[in-house]
Formats: sequence, structure tokens, C-alpha cells
Amino acid sequence: MLEMLHQLVRNLCIQVVLFLHYIRYIYVSRLSIKLLEGGFDLQEHFHALRRYLFMETADWADIFVTSLWHHKWCFTEADQKIPEIQGLLESSIQRSSCERDHNKGRLYVFVKNQNTTPFSAAALGLHSFDFIGLGYRVDWPVTIVLTSNALRIYAEIFTYLIQLKLAVLSLADVWCSLKVFKHLISETDEQHQQARTKFNCIVKLRHQVNHFVSTLQQYVLSQLSDVSWSRFCFSLKHEVKDMMDLESVHMVYLTDSMRICFLSDETLSISNNIERILQCALDFRSCLVNGLGDFQSDNQGLIDHISQINISQVILIKKNFDENLNELHSSYLKSPKHGDFGLARFWTCLNYNGYYTHALGNDIFSR
Repeated sequence: MLEMLHQLVRNLCIQVVLFLHYIRYIYVSRLSIKLLEGGFDLQEHFHALRRYLFMETADWADIFVTSLWHHKWCFTEADQKIPEIQGLLESSIQRSSCERDHNKGRLYVFVKNQNTTPFSAAALGLHSFDFIGLGYRVDWPVTIVLTSNALRIYAEIFTYLIQLKLAVLSLADVWCSLKVFKHLISETDEQHQQARTKFNCIVKLRHQVNHFVSTLQQYVLSQLSDVSWSRFCFSLKHEVKDMMDLESVHMVYLTDSMRICFLSDETLSISNNIERILQCALDFRSCLVNGLGDFQSDNQGLIDHISQINISQVILIKKNFDENLNELHSSYLKSPKHGDFGLARFWTCLNYNGYYTHALGNDIFSR
């Protein structure tokens, strides 16, 4: 009987000690969160990461990616270009609405992969700037939440957004090369009817690819800036009770962001299809041999220009675009139709007027 009493007292003492440790942990956690938010501006760091790594304030990112696109590179090795890229980054921010942001000095450029193949300025592709990592300097104790792994995820999404902007820029260049000839199309005579038809098909294909790329960019940026961010802010306000909750809520936010960009493991096949379509946009640009070169403002000038466009490559781009779009559609039919993120939500935006339902499989070069 006495032994049972001793055991009961011992268990009660252990429970009291554990409870006191738990109370102490909760107190220290809540004090730490208040210190992070009030003394170390944790919320401001979240906003800055959204602004820069997720390109929420897009004007600086547009300037930066355009500068990368048009810059004349002096070196081919990735690590040799870092000082140049850092200069472009700082210049882009100074010329944007982020000029007076006090956190801009925390940004720095680094090489993500030392094994990156030599850079080719003559052949810009979708992955030409994948070696660029955008870092964000933080100090302890903010590093408890903004860990190196979390910052790596931010940088991975930033690289993906650069790819999107490269595709958009490429299609903008294509349009600049084509639109100067539009007023000549209606003036061509029957002798040049075939050339006019080819030209119209090229313009139509550009519109199709551009619709996909621009819709993808708008979907990704709006989901990152609005939907997942709103969820994150709600969770920070209502679900965080201790430091473990804070770290968990932040990682859920980053996981959602990866899913939005189709960068998660379960969306690998979807990501591959999207990547190949984005590459179509850059390949399309390479078809236009002379770009905005000199031409004669007459029918013959139009014919000469079209003759220099690699039509066989355009047809191949159309084939690749259709194949990957069909595969995406098949994935969409198999995917869940609920939830705020995922292929179903993106496809709804892409096919809002039923355009792709009618366009799939249509050979615009068969006429």
C-alpha cells in the first residue's frame, strides 16, 4: 500500500514537472514570437521575401529580367558573371517602386550550382539563368524561422518565375517582329496568297502560345500574391501558439507556393509539360532570322521576310505545343477538381472560354 502511494506521488511529481516545463515552453515561445515580430521585424521580412523572391512587386523584376535578356555578357562562366548580375539587380531596384525599401540591401546574387555548364550569350534558352540564386540576408534569431532550407525554396521559386518572364519576353519580341508587317497582309495579291496564309498561321500560333504563357504567369503570380499569402497571414494570426506552430505554418505556406508553381514532386509530369511549352516560346523567337531588321514596305518586302522565317521549325514548335497541351489536358481530366491550387484551377483560367477545347488537335498549317 505504501509502495503504491509512493508511486502515485512520484507520478504526480513527474506530471507537475512536465506541466511546468510545458508552461515555461509556451511562455518562452510566445515571448520569442513577440520578440521576433516586434524587435526583429519578422513580418517585414515575410513581406520582403514576397516582394522580391515571389516578385509580388513586379516592376523591379520586369526591369531585372529584361536587363538580363539584353545584357552583353563579357564572361561565359557563371561565377564570373555574378558581379555584373549584382549590378543589374541593384540598378533594377533603384529604377523601380522598391527604390526606398529599407530591406533591398539584404538581397544578393549567388551561383546556385557550381557545376553549371558554361553560359552561352548567343543561344539564350529557358534555363540560361537557372544558375542565378537570389539570396536574402537574415540574422539570428530570424534564422530560426527563415532557415537555409526555407530560403532555398524561395530561391527555387524565384528561378521558376524568371523562366516565366523569359518566355513572356521572347513572345513579346516575336510580336514586335511580326506586327510591323500586319498592315501589308491585306494588300498582297493572289500571287502571294500562300505566303500570306503562312504568315497568318505564324501570327495565330504566336497568339496561342502567348495565351498559354501569359495565363500561366497571371495564375502563378495571383495565387502567390493573393491566395496562398492570405492563407499564410490568417494562419499567423489565428493558428500560431508557439515557435513550432510558427515554423510549421511557414513551411505550409512554402509547400503551397511550390504546388502553385507545379514544382512539387507530385506535379513532376505537369511541370515537364509546362517547361516544354515555355521552351516553345523561346524556340519561336529563334525562328525569326532578322527580327526587326530592315525591310521594304511593300508586298515583296513581306514575301522576302517570310522566306527567311524557318517555317519547318515553326511547324515543329506547333507540334510540340499541341502534344504537351494534349498531355496537360489528359492530366487535367484525371486531376482533382477541388481545391485552391493545382492543374484544375489553372486549366479553368486557361480554357475560360472553351478556346482550347476547340483548338486541340487543329493543324493551322494544313490549309
